[in-house]
Amino acid sequence: MLAASTVSPNPSLKIAPKPNNWPGVSQGFIAAKQAFLKESFQEAENILLEIIEFAPTEPKAWAWLGHILQSQGQQKKATKHFQKAKSLLTISHKQHAEEVSSLPLARILWQQGELELARCMLATLLSYKPNDEALIQLSATWGEST
Repeated sequence: MLAASTVSPNPSLKIAPKPNNWPGVSQGFIAAKQAFLKESFQEAENILLEIIEFAPTEPKAWAWLGHILQSQGQQKKATKHFQKAKSLLTISHKQHAEEVSSLPLARILWQQGELELARCMLATLLSYKPNDEALIQLSATWGEST
C-alpha cells in the first residue's frame, strides 16, 4: 500500500499532498491494465485498491476492480463495485461529465443493464469527440438495441 506523505499541507496550494511513492491515478490505471493483460489479477487488484485508497471517489477504479473480480468469478463482490462506480458516476456526472466519462465504463454500465446511463455517458463522450468513428458506431448500435 501507499506510504503516508511526510510533507505538511501547504495552505497556499490548491492540491493535497501526495505520498512520495504515488504514481498518480493515470499511471496506476496503466499499471493495473498491464497487470490485467498479463493475467496478474491480484497485482491489478492491489493497484486498483491503492488508487481507491488515495482517490476513493474515482468511479473508474471501482468499475475496473469490479471487472477484475468478475473475470475471476466473484460476481457478488464485482456487482458491489459496479454499484459503487455507478453511484459515484451518478453523483459526479452532473458536475464533472468529461472527467468521469469513459468508454470502458460506459460499456460496463451497458453490460450491467444500465442502458440509459450508458447512453448518457456515450452522448457525453460524443459531445467532446463528435467525429470519433468508434463512438458514432457504438451510438448507432446502442440506439438500435432498445
